[in-house]
Amino acid sequence: MIRAFTNANVIDVIEQKIIPNCSVLVEDGIIKAIGAKVDTAGAEIVDIAGKYLCPGLFNMHVHTTLDANSQQLSTEADGIVNLILTAIENLGDYIKGGATFVRDVGSFDFIFDLRDAVNSGRIKMAPDMQLSGHSICQTGGTMWYSVSYEADGVDECRKAARKMIRAGADWLKIMGTGAVVTRFSRPDATQLSVEEIQAIVEEGHKVGIKSCIHVQNDLGARNAIMAGVDVLEHGFILSDETIQLMLEHGTWLDPTLSAPYCIAMRSTEKEFVEKASAARDNAFATFRKAYRAGVPCVISNDCGSPKCYHIDTSMELVLMVEQCGLTPFEALYVGTMNGAKLCSVDHMLGSITVGKKAHFAVFEKNPIVDINNVRNNVMTIKNGEILWKKD
Repeated sequence: MIRAFTNANVIDVIEQKIIPNCSVLVEDGIIKAIGAKVDTAGAEIVDIAGKYLCPGLFNMHVHTTLDANSQQLSTEADGIVNLILTAIENLGDYIKGGATFVRDVGSFDFIFDLRDAVNSGRIKMAPDMQLSGHSICQTGGTMWYSVSYEADGVDECRKAARKMIRAGADWLKIMGTGAVVTRFSRPDATQLSVEEIQAIVEEGHKVGIKSCIHVQNDLGARNAIMAGVDVLEHGFILSDETIQLMLEHGTWLDPTLSAPYCIAMRSTEKEFVEKASAARDNAFATFRKAYRAGVPCVISNDCGSPKCYHIDTSMELVLMVEQCGLTPFEALYVGTMNGAKLCSVDHMLGSITVGKKAHFAVFEKNPIVDINNVRNNVMTIKNGEILWKKD
C-alpha cells in the first residue's frame, strides 16, 4: 500500500523546525519521501489540510491493566477477563491521545500475550509496546497488592528477575522507595537494599535487558544509581550531587510530572492528595534542574494511577513547558526521539525521517506557538494506517 499524506506542516523534532506545505509518502508503513514536490502519482491521498504532522508520542510509564478511575487500583481478584478488557480499552486511549509507543512498567503476567498481539498487528487500535511484567518489590513494598511481585534478600530478588525474564520482559521494574498511591507508604522511605537492587539489575544486563526503578526520594535514587539501574522513575527529589551522579553513570530520568499534578488535582483520596501535593512542586523543580544539567529525560503520565488517564500522554508536554521552562521543540524531542532512544528503537521511530516507520500524531493547531495544542490530537497514524480520526 502506497499512501501520501499531503498538505501537512511537518514537525521536524531533530532540526527543530516546521516544514510547511509538505507531503509524506509512505509505502508498506515506511516513510519513502518527504517534501513539497514529492511524486504522489498512484498513491492513496490523505489530505492533512494544513494541520501539524508530528512523530507519534512515546509514553514511557504506563500501567495498561489499571483503571485510572479506581482509587483502589486493580488486583488480580478483578479477574483476567475484566483486566484484559480494561487493557484493550486503555490501549485505544493511548492512540486517541497521540501515543504510538508505550512502555508498561507494572502489570499482570498475561499482558505479555497482549503485547505480542499488539506488536504482531493482531490488535490494531494500540501503540507498540515494551513492558516489564510485574514490578519487583520487597514484602509489603510499593504496589505489593497489585502489580508487584514480592521478593526479599539478594537471592529472592535475583530469582524474581529471572522469572520476569523467563516470562518475556523487555524491562525489569524495581520498587526502590515508598509511594504516593500505596496506602500507608512513605515516599521518603527507601525500599530494597543496594545489593538487592544490584542483583536484579545484573540479571537483566546479562541478557541485554535494561532496568528502571520507582524512586521518590534522593537516597533511593542514589542507591539505584550505585546499583547500576538505567532509568529513575519519578525522581521527585534529587540533589545536585545525585544529578551529577546520574550524569557520570548515564542514568536517565522519567519524571512523570503529570502523576502528582493530576492526583493532587483530581483524587478524592485524602492520603493520596496530601502526598501528591507535597511531591508536585518538588517534581517540577527537580526535573527542571536535571534537564538543564544534561540528564536525558522522557515523557510519561503514570497512567492507571488514580486520575491519571490513559488518553492524557500530552499533559506531560504541557507541564514541561509551562511549569519547567522547556521550549515546545525541546519538549517534543523529549516526547519522541528520547523515548525512541531509551527503548532502542530510534533507528525506526521517533522522528519523521525517510526510512523510519510512519507513526504520526496530527495536531489541529501549531504546538510550537502554543504547547497546549498537543492536547488536540485529531488523527493518529501507525505504520501508515489511520487508526483513529476525530469526528
